[in-house]
Amino acid sequence: MPFDFVGLANSLKLLAVFFATITIAYAGFTLATSRSVEQREEWKEVIAGVLIGLVLLFLAPLLASQFSGATYCGG
Repeated sequence: MPFDFVGLANSLKLLAVFFATITIAYAGFTLATSRSVEQREEWKEVIAGVLIGLVLLFLAPLLASQFSGATYCGG
């Protein structure tokens, strides 16, 4: 029985989205309740990094298939 790499990739994406959601929620709470300007700037950078990471996570397979000429069979 062959190993299902597409299923593994989809599971890891789901896990990444779960942790990104928790991180963004905590960062948003910290932004809303913090009075320190330095801390607010730090958490804004965290949110930006998480969003950039999610965009890269979902665009990477599409970009790889475009550059390699192969088809992407993941969902």
